[in-house]
Amino acid sequence: MEQRQSRHILLVCKAHNRRAAVLEREMAAWLEQRGHRASCLVAGEDSPLYELPDLDFAVVLGGDGTMLGVARRVARRRLPLLGINFGRVGYLADVQPENWRQGLTECLDGRAPVRSHMALHWELRRKGEIVSEGSAINDVVLSRAALARLVSMDICVDKRHMCTLRSDGVLISTPLGSSGYSVSAGGPLLHPSLEALVFTPICPFLNTIPPMVFPCDRHFRMELLPGTTESYLTVDGQEGELLEVGDLLDVTGDVGAVRFLGSGTPFFERLRTRGFVTPVGTGGKM
Repeated sequence: MEQRQSRHILLVCKAHNRRAAVLEREMAAWLEQRGHRASCLVAGEDSPLYELPDLDFAVVLGGDGTMLGVARRVARRRLPLLGINFGRVGYLADVQPENWRQGLTECLDGRAPVRSHMALHWELRRKGEIVSEGSAINDVVLSRAALARLVSMDICVDKRHMCTLRSDGVLISTPLGSSGYSVSAGGPLLHPSLEALVFTPICPFLNTIPPMVFPCDRHFRMELLPGTTESYLTVDGQEGELLEVGDLLDVTGDVGAVRFLGSGTPFFERLRTRGFVTPVGTGGKM
């Protein structure tokens, strides 16, 4: 990160969290005393502050869910994020509140490592018009609603027909998000530093197609076919939208869209925390 004497920092605070709000005010005062500029807002609110052109990085005071929401908003502009953990786990927001001065000082001095990850860009088209679009950090899911009926869709990759799928749905995930819903649905687990797309059908009828991994530049198009049940588009498990028959959902990779500041939680520690890897004994130390 380019070093400058004065920086403009965006502080985003988890909603309805008193401890985070108190620390945000303390952090803003600390920054301004050192000649920096701080802009503050509450996570989840639409704000023009996200679009300020002179922002150097953002500090997110919240848990991983708050980090995901902020990362989606700034993915297209590659704004680096430092997470101060006010959640339970802290995979993405990995700096603990008591260590915020050290973490923030390293970012201001340009000493904090930057971890880049790919995101997804998606567009929903209806009757030839784009009705919504955005970024996803973990995954984009097209799935059925409450009724126990199947979703029917045509799936194309780079304008070539791949399959007609009847299933509970389908999800496209990033490597960073592969350890979530995707792996629970039978998809592969990828190292988060890879640049690839994970395609995972959810309970496909007659097991017509397996989970697969594609290069990050592939373009997926899913079209809802007549006779399908009520279906939803869900982004990162946080945003949802009701779909209609004939809707087209386009998804492609967006390399380097997500940038986190700090060392982060080591990959195998994340796996152990989630129960994917269980240590056996105490030997084998290197």
